[in-house]
Amino acid sequence: MQFDSRNRLSAERRVNPPAFTNTGDIMSPLPLAGVRVLDLTHALAGPFATMILGDMGAEIIKIESPKGDLTRTTPPIYLDGTSLYFISNNRNKKSVLLDLKSEVGKAAFNDLVAAADAVIYNYSNGVARRLGIEHDDLAAINPNIITVSITGFGEEGPEADRPAVDLIAQALSGAMSITGEPGGEPVRSGVPTADIPAGMYACIGLLAGLHARRELGHGLRVDTSLFHAQLSLLNYEASLTKYTGVEIGPQGSGHTGNALAQAFRTSDGWLVIDAGFNHHFKQLCRLIGIPEAAENPRWQEREGRRQDRVELTRMVQDVLATQTTKHWHGILAPEGILCAPVNGVLDALDHPQSKAYSATRPLSFEDNTVEVLTTPLWFDKQTEHPMQDPPGLGEHTREILTTVLGYDEERVERVLREGTGKKGN
Repeated sequence: MQFDSRNRLSAERRVNPPAFTNTGDIMSPLPLAGVRVLDLTHALAGPFATMILGDMGAEIIKIESPKGDLTRTTPPIYLDGTSLYFISNNRNKKSVLLDLKSEVGKAAFNDLVAAADAVIYNYSNGVARRLGIEHDDLAAINPNIITVSITGFGEEGPEADRPAVDLIAQALSGAMSITGEPGGEPVRSGVPTADIPAGMYACIGLLAGLHARRELGHGLRVDTSLFHAQLSLLNYEASLTKYTGVEIGPQGSGHTGNALAQAFRTSDGWLVIDAGFNHHFKQLCRLIGIPEAAENPRWQEREGRRQDRVELTRMVQDVLATQTTKHWHGILAPEGILCAPVNGVLDALDHPQSKAYSATRPLSFEDNTVEVLTTPLWFDKQTEHPMQDPPGLGEHTREILTTVLGYDEERVERVLREGTGKKGN
C-alpha cells in the first residue's frame, strides 16, 4: 500500500527508514523525520506531546483558530506580547491559521489530513464531533491517519462530558489525598502531574500507532485523558490501598513502606535521605553518630523501623539539625548513602548534571532569549535538539498551503480571505 505523493511518508520508507547519521550538532535525519502531525491542541497536555514529537524530528503543523492557542495570553510573563507559557511548549512547530467552522478553512484542513500521518487534539467531548474531525471522519479522507484524542476524563463514564484541568484531575484521582503533610490540608503537586503524563501518554500512543500501522495496513484511534493519566501515577499506592481497603493519607516527603526515606531539616536547609534498606540504615547510624540505633532489636528489619517511624525519625532529625546540609551531604554521599539537598529550581537548572546533558537551551523569540527545558531523550548519546522558535499565530499559513498542499496563489488568497477568520496573513 502506497501513500499519495504529496510529501507523504511512503510505505517503503516506513518499512525501511533512513539510517541516522550525525552531521554537526544535530542527528540527520532525526528519528521521526518524515512524519507529519497536525496539531490542534491547546493549553499544556497536547502541546507538550507535540513538542516532544517535534524535538524528535516530526513536522508539527499547529492548526490554530482565529483566537489562537489560549496559552498565548496566559499570565504572568510575556515576551513581546506572547506568554512564556506558550513559548515553553511550542518550539519546532509551524502555525497555520484555519477556521474549521468555515467551509473554506475546513476544506483546507481536510486536504492537510490527506497529506498527514497523524492528527492530535485535546478538545472537550463533543467538540471534535461538531467539527466533523473524529477518527471516522478523518479516516474517510485518509485511511492511514492516526488520531490521538486527549480529554479530561475519557469518552465514557459519568464524568465524560465534564471539562477538566490539571487541578481537577489531581483532586478526583486521589493524588491530592496523599500529597502534603500528615494532618495538613490537601496539596496540589508543584508540577502538573495530570497534564504532563497525559501528554506523554499521547506521544507514546501516537508512536505506537505509527508502528501498528505497518502491520494493520491502516491507521487507528488513540485516546487518553488527564484523569486516567494522573490515576496511573498512583501505581503501587493504588494496589496497596485497594488490597488493604485503608486510605494511605498524606506522607509528607516520606515513603509508605520505608522509614528514613524523606527530607530532614538541617541547620540551614533540607537534605533528603533514603536509608530504607538494612545495610544503609546501619551505615547511616554509624556515620551520624547514633550507632546504638542500629543495634536496637526492634529496628533490625524494615518492618520494625516502619512501625516505629515517628520515634526513629525524630532521633535522626535531632542529629541532622545540628549541622549544615553541605556538611551532612559531604559525609553521607561518599559512603554510598542515597541523599541530596532539596534544591530550588534555579539550583537544579544550574547543577553540573543538568548542564552535562544540556537540560536547558536558549530559545530566541522576537528580540528575546529565554532558557527552556529540552526533551530528555538522547539518540547515540546526542544531547542536542532542534530549537526552532515558537511560531507566531498563523505565521506559516501561506507556506504550508503552498508547499504541502500545492495551492496556487488564487486558492491561497481565498483561504486567507475566507478560511482563517481574519483577513490577510
